[in-house]
Amino acid sequence: MANLNGLLHNPQAAQLLSDQKKLEELRNAPETQQLFSMLQKSTGGDLEQAANHAAQGDSASLVSAIRKLMRDPEGAKLMEKMKQHLNQ
Repeated sequence: MANLNGLLHNPQAAQLLSDQKKLEELRNAPETQQLFSMLQKSTGGDLEQAANHAAQGDSASLVSAIRKLMRDPEGAKLMEKMKQHLNQ
């Protein structure tokens, strides 16, 4: 998985980050809440710490949690729904 700094230079990510309404919709979407809940469980209840470590350059635990989520059929389904929501 690319590092998080690379994401900031991605045109699609930049477009999303500049669209406050879309970000708000995405944040409040039920599938987003379910994904965060699943990530929270897969990080042993410490998603915030994993995110903080990723922001400081150590993304191993967050990447591991995301990979685990994507291997889970329910997680993959939720990710696809989120992707479709973003493309609307």
